Amino acid sequence: MQRLSLPETVPSTIEVWQLKLNLLMPISDSDVSLLSEDERTRALRFRRHEDQVRSIATRAALRRMLASRVMLPPGKLHFAVNRHGKPSLREEAGIEFNVSHAGHFALIALSTSDQVGVDIEYRNRRIDSKNLAEYVFSPLERRSGLKTADDFIDHWVAKESVLKALGLGISEHLQAISVLPGDGESYRIAYDRPEWAGIRAWTIEAPDCYAAALAAKSSDPATDCRGTSRQQKRMM
Repeated sequence: MQRLSLPETVPSTIEVWQLKLNLLMPISDSDVSLLSEDERTRALRFRRHEDQVRSIATRAALRRMLASRVMLPPGKLHFAVNRHGKPSLREEAGIEFNVSHAGHFALIALSTSDQVGVDIEYRNRRIDSKNLAEYVFSPLERRSGLKTADDFIDHWVAKESVLKALGLGISEHLQAISVLPGDGESYRIAYDRPEWAGIRAWTIEAPDCYAAALAAKSSDPATDCRGTSRQQKRMM
């Protein structure tokens, strides 16, 4: 497990860990033993061995990390999910988290302040980026320039991390929020809903042939004006 260096503007209360997965190894009994019955059932529904490994190893790693912070055994943690499927700890622990995995890697984001979302994707995938862009990205995003498959992946991981930080369903909110190029590793975000104020996103380091992004939703949006509402943009 490797802790990633994050952009300087990421709050110090947020950390992201990278887990390298060996997809050829048998599933670890010690990992399986930490999971709830629902988690095991969900993981073993996957037909491919590598998908089972990703699910079980990532969830076990998350449990171990959370347990070390809340001072409980990993197998004793209880999770709840919102109506869009974003998990949280049932224990009043004051810690937010999010996970993502693709290929041979998983990312785990932890925060003691902001809601967080993280995403990682494998670049070497065949993507019909031209046709998918009309469905995935808003008109404002498409006008910002998405010329290559790499552009598509970079933009997608940023947008998915934002939606995950907000705790929203991915498909039904794709056109409701725009993630736009910003300064350096940061993105600008345009949105319609005032409750989304305080959302920020960054590109973060990723292994070769992967792209990754992190997003954070401030619990006190009045103190953070980096997000831009579409109404504000029309006034500019």
